[in-house]
Amino acid sequence: MPYDADTDTSTVSRRRVLKTAGASAVVAFAGCNAGSDGAEQGESGGEQSLDPVRERAEVAVDDIQEGGTLRFGLGAGIDSFDPSYSTSAPAGNVHGLVYEGLITQDAAGTVYPWLARTWERVEVQEVEDGAYEPYMVSAETDDEGNLVADDQIIIRNPDAGGVLTVNEAPDAVEDGTYGIQYQAELHEGVTFHNGEKMTAEHVARSYEVLENSAISAQTFDSFLYAEAVDDYTVNIYGQEPDAEADSQLPPTVYPMAHIEDYPDTAADPRNDLTPIGTGPFEFESYEAEQRAQFSTFDDYWLDDLGLDALEWWDGPEGFPTSPVVDDVTVSIVTDDATRAAALNNNEIDLTYGLTSDTYSEYRSSEEYRLSVTNAGAYNFLQYPVTVSPWDDPRIRRGVNQLIPRAQIAENIYNGYRNPAYTPLPELAAAEGSADYDALVEELRPETEQNTEAATELLGEAVDDLGVETPIEATIETNTSDDRVREAELIAQVMSNTEFFDIGVETFEFTTFVQRILGPEYYQQGNIVLIGLSGTFNPGSFYDAVNSIDNFGQCCNFQRVDTPDLDEIATEARFSVEAVEDPAFRGEQYDQVWRGLIEQAPNSYTVFGTNVSSLSTDYVGHNTYTFSGGILPYGLHDPTDQQVAYLDRE
Repeated sequence: MPYDADTDTSTVSRRRVLKTAGASAVVAFAGCNAGSDGAEQGESGGEQSLDPVRERAEVAVDDIQEGGTLRFGLGAGIDSFDPSYSTSAPAGNVHGLVYEGLITQDAAGTVYPWLARTWERVEVQEVEDGAYEPYMVSAETDDEGNLVADDQIIIRNPDAGGVLTVNEAPDAVEDGTYGIQYQAELHEGVTFHNGEKMTAEHVARSYEVLENSAISAQTFDSFLYAEAVDDYTVNIYGQEPDAEADSQLPPTVYPMAHIEDYPDTAADPRNDLTPIGTGPFEFESYEAEQRAQFSTFDDYWLDDLGLDALEWWDGPEGFPTSPVVDDVTVSIVTDDATRAAALNNNEIDLTYGLTSDTYSEYRSSEEYRLSVTNAGAYNFLQYPVTVSPWDDPRIRRGVNQLIPRAQIAENIYNGYRNPAYTPLPELAAAEGSADYDALVEELRPETEQNTEAATELLGEAVDDLGVETPIEATIETNTSDDRVREAELIAQVMSNTEFFDIGVETFEFTTFVQRILGPEYYQQGNIVLIGLSGTFNPGSFYDAVNSIDNFGQCCNFQRVDTPDLDEIATEARFSVEAVEDPAFRGEQYDQVWRGLIEQAPNSYTVFGTNVSSLSTDYVGHNTYTFSGGILPYGLHDPTDQQVAYLDRE
């Protein structure tokens, strides 16, 4: 998952029976980026149907104007141009111009085949305990006793000292040892920017780029093996039955020039390497921490094949097969006020994540507009759970009931965010809760601000622990104006009690992320305030911030470990029943959300909206559900018949 600048070493103590390599579905720092059941094309296993885009802008095909350069203002630096080396939502906006995958998802989460002509589940089956042990090889241990190997580890067995790596996985699959199988039939005629023709071998070998990369754990948590059946058919296998495999197994597809010739480093101009994908735009240039340039790819595959090549397409005749602008300039402007001034001075056409106190101005202006979408994201505090007295859940629950969520949503975000009374945004509730409204009603008394209850709980904990008060701590966050104001309000509310003396310290986003991902950060006793941009899958909102396997990655910075809830969450995702029965998934996850409120390693403050601010010269833009896709989705996305164009008259 990504962390969002505006909203977002793996251990071996995995509680899952198979002790996989670790981590979760791809998420992102928002401040920090569903199983199909063999469903028909364009049907989501999560059965999402409500469009989260508010006041969707519609475009008549006959009105579309071609050409021009779209100028996009990005509020954080691009940490990597390679999606295998970044979990940053801001960088995702660049990745989506250049790279593509086998599937895509509309704004409501429905899965559609993309580079794949068809994408379907072939088989799901239980995997018995120890099923992979016959294929494992011995591994060495590091200084901390963790099993290590030169090759990407997929599954560990610490008790036996063995691991299953990418080298042994094919043998297991050949013997029928796997949990789930998907098959993709690829479009013929897809061309990479360097002229290579995409085949099944490209898909199967694209996983090699992820091996031992910055986000390897997020892939090899579920992925087992991929094989090319013929030139345009590929089988992809998961370790276990996986209710999220439909959207999580398919990889970003890379050319052989990247897979074979690039060293073990990101495809990034800072490494003198050119990002190469199949996307509608080619990388042109990058000026460090200033701007990146992209131009239309003349041999884009959908231009050649036409929309009828998409078997699910049912849109209007004449709808564009690719973005209609010629070029995209991404300007990096980290200061919110400076970025707003750039929009006001006609230096950029589109941005997102401005401070919410500017929104009324844009909403009332004829020269600008806002595009608002309910987002799969939340802001959260993460406590130093291994440091006294924060290792006592009563302290954390007490703070949880001090947080003025309604005030934060209304006064700081001007009503553009909603109080987070549960750990799950409604966008992911289709399979994440048996009854979401009932869950909110149940948990709200424990998460709504209640100073009297908080004081009683904190007093009890402080007396039992013999802790000297006030407890001193610092809330650390990134330098986004709204986020800083949120941190300051929470610190003030906590310090207004007899129990706390809380300060706030801010850092530039990239510096902040590097800081909190440090392996020793969890011992410092600081409280982190950041945002998480998840996925349409409910597991993404649990695993990223609570699973010990994500320690040191997005977004477990404090060595949070909730083994009892891990077991329940595992059943909610990695079981045949979870794949085949969404109701079972919801019931399991409801137990998880209740447990998180009880243990309170994190406090969820507000659910996000993605708000784009744009010139009315940019016509038809709608904002994507996750901030990492705001730029590419707005430009062109046939799943929602989405297209935007420039009218500078």
